Amino acid sequence: MDVDEIFPGVFELHMDYGRDTAGLLTDGAFPHAVWYVAGPTPALLDPGPTVVAQETLRTLREELGFDPNDIEYVIPSHIHVDHGGGAGWLVRELPNAKAVFHARGVPYMTDVTRLAEGTRQVFGDEWEEVFGELLPVPEERMVSVEEGFRLDLGGHPYRVVFMPGHSLDHIGIFDETNEALYSGHGLGNYMPHRFMPDPPMTLPYFDVTASIESIRRARDLKPRYLLPAHTGFLAANPAFAIDSVERVTIELGEMIQASMHDGLTLDAMEEQVRVYFFAKPDKADRSYLPTVQAYVNYYERQQRRRS
Repeated sequence: MDVDEIFPGVFELHMDYGRDTAGLLTDGAFPHAVWYVAGPTPALLDPGPTVVAQETLRTLREELGFDPNDIEYVIPSHIHVDHGGGAGWLVRELPNAKAVFHARGVPYMTDVTRLAEGTRQVFGDEWEEVFGELLPVPEERMVSVEEGFRLDLGGHPYRVVFMPGHSLDHIGIFDETNEALYSGHGLGNYMPHRFMPDPPMTLPYFDVTASIESIRRARDLKPRYLLPAHTGFLAANPAFAIDSVERVTIELGEMIQASMHDGLTLDAMEEQVRVYFFAKPDKADRSYLPTVQAYVNYYERQQRRRS
């Protein structure tokens, strides 16, 4: 793992693992950033799947000289296996740790049956080879939180920010001392080789309206720094980054709604998205069919509710 101390006592650990078989982020290995908050009440933020959690504990112990057994909180941004999938394994391994989830996500982590099936549907039957085992979190090791819940991590105040859209249970964590927002997937993906961010889409569930509201909630915080879960520390002009992901999320939605009205195929919509991002479709670094499908799923749900 690559390690960087981004704030005093806050370490970003970054690694690539497995392969994104669903093409949600890349056509290659998954990137993931996890943060260790040292000091009193140490914590892991957005710990990732079990394969990342295992490497994280090894790095803390062998390279940084910390005792992982001191960790008191494990705080995923949401339940998806590439973010919270390692929580059950971590609380089993760490005697003092409790896992923090939004109240909406708690049932999916105390019994992971539905989460495992949803993961299989998106990533295929061999998903455990990519992410590692998915273990439930015992109720007595769970902390259920809502908007505004406060935590003391490393001797400093942090606050839960409810940011649904990418998932029903998604939260951000706002470091009030450093004015830094650990945004998970709530503000899309900022891949370093792409000029524009991806929207905060996912499969099978994506709520466009809730995502836009969450993006605006993040803007109201006026963060000095953003920390997206997959690519890590973003210090340059977070206000511009937030504005960009809002614009992309809205404009892609308008484009796909119009295409659905005109009866375009998913492949034709996907080519429009590649043109939107890259001008020349063949410059795209991966397929954008998952992005199109996530929007189409949302608008079809809306149509069913109105009918």
